[in-house]
Amino acid sequence: MNWPNILTMSRIPMIFVIGGLFYSSFPGAKTIAFFLYVLAGITDWMDGYLARKYQQTSDLGKLMDALNDKIFTVGMFLLLTGKNLIPTWGIFCILCILCREFFITGLRVLLAKNGVVMAAEKLGKFKTILQIVVIGSFFLIEMLRIDATSWFPTNGLVLLTQINQVNFLLTTLLTLHSGCRYLCKYYPSLHEKALPSSTKNANLNACKGFESGSIRSIKNGH
Repeated sequence: MNWPNILTMSRIPMIFVIGGLFYSSFPGAKTIAFFLYVLAGITDWMDGYLARKYQQTSDLGKLMDALNDKIFTVGMFLLLTGKNLIPTWGIFCILCILCREFFITGLRVLLAKNGVVMAAEKLGKFKTILQIVVIGSFFLIEMLRIDATSWFPTNGLVLLTQINQVNFLLTTLLTLHSGCRYLCKYYPSLHEKALPSSTKNANLNACKGFESGSIRSIKNGH
């Protein structure tokens, strides 16, 4: 196992370390948990950078990177939910995100059986970055509320919370959109042995139509 894969796999045990600290009550526990979370987010970038720099990219590495991103994200959302830091309407957003993540994971496994590796794409990675920022903001707000009450103003916490809630909604929409794009792109590969070429072309055209419609909607403000 090379260093990029080690960094990828390190995010799994970090879930438990961050969770243990986040739920601890000793002074500074929330601060340590936040910075460990930041470190875990850095490894998400570092593993891919090292793999490309030293030409250690592999199908296994691409698959494990995508799966570990999902496991880490789900774990962090569970930690936040257990602390009642997610607003009531945010539970619906989390359900949408989890459904998308598990659906795409299932699709990735089915494609792997057909010899097709569904690697993380730029939109998917951007979605992951936004999720990391939103989750990190929840950790930051709780850290400031508990460990920085003496110097950080209450109004600042309220403002940060409002901004993060807006980002949470935008991240949910982007997560669903990227999931639809993955489905459109890889659905033909899933059935390429069974479907005639005319059906494959129809699926590809539908995907292009979906993306074009999404772009038009964004430009029109919808």
